[in-house]
Amino acid sequence: MEQQVDRLFGEFVLWEAAEKFGLSREHAKKLGDFENYVYEMHNQQGEAVIMRLTHSSHRSESMIAAELDWIYFLISKGLSIPRCYESLLGKRTEKIIVEDSYFTAAVFQKAEGKRADFHNPAEWNQQLFGEWGRLIGQMHRATIGYQVTDLDGVSKRPEWYEDDLLLEARRSVGEGEEYVLQSLEEVLKHLQKLPQDNRSYGLIHTDMHQGNFFVADGRISVFDFDDCAYNWFIHDIAIPLYYSVSWAVPAAYEGGRNAFAAEFFKAFWNGYQEEYSLDAAWLQELPYFLRLRDITLYLVIHKKVEPHTMDSRMRSWMDEIKGRLKQNVPIVELDCLI
Repeated sequence: MEQQVDRLFGEFVLWEAAEKFGLSREHAKKLGDFENYVYEMHNQQGEAVIMRLTHSSHRSESMIAAELDWIYFLISKGLSIPRCYESLLGKRTEKIIVEDSYFTAAVFQKAEGKRADFHNPAEWNQQLFGEWGRLIGQMHRATIGYQVTDLDGVSKRPEWYEDDLLLEARRSVGEGEEYVLQSLEEVLKHLQKLPQDNRSYGLIHTDMHQGNFFVADGRISVFDFDDCAYNWFIHDIAIPLYYSVSWAVPAAYEGGRNAFAAEFFKAFWNGYQEEYSLDAAWLQELPYFLRLRDITLYLVIHKKVEPHTMDSRMRSWMDEIKGRLKQNVPIVELDCLI
């Protein structure tokens, strides 16, 4: 979290939000603070819930209302997504004013299950990859019919190119690393030429990696829709591939990303196609979306993380990203997938 936002956040923000939603102060557990402040708390029925507090510099209240509107829509279509809770006043969001800014509070049902353990073949396997693909296929099939609800305070979610990270990229590029901007320019120039018909472009999750879903009895429950935006469907396919080969190549592959990517993607793509028929020609665009994720991670880490606070794992990860950006290559080769 940026220092100026961290300065504004205090326990009084959490407790005021908890009061508005009727949550207990006892046993509040902090889960994260990278882009939002996230806590596990308990409601009046004793159920575990997730409280998310978002500073206005990151998302406006109306933008969060749009995120929740889409979540309600997807749930109505039968997707496995934790529901949102309303405040004591019957509102989906509540504002907590701090100086000349504010935090928006939203509360979610805690997803069932746990994160898949990629060290455990019983959990990290083709069955999971296929289910992962099926769920994203279901989301894409459903989102074709989504229209923004005509409610006060609900905005349209942003288009992919309206991301502040991309618009303000120059601010986050270190001295001597201008190749990041060159790579970004090349990728953007290509993406701007792609068609945007409703069979291949719409409101999508954009960040559905293995850290953003739990698994219970083989069923995936996805959460963290904070980055949902209008983008190409192929982006939602690139993200699972990117993070799976970045974080979770099983030891049996001895670091062989391409070999694992081929196995992962076959199961994932087969599952996806069971639910949605995206023209396979879009797979040719994967390298550009994989490169865009490298660029986005470089930018967000430079924006959010002070260099002296990086541990050795993050430094190594960043060195890999920089190496690929210098060479203009994606994290995996396309030939191994199709």
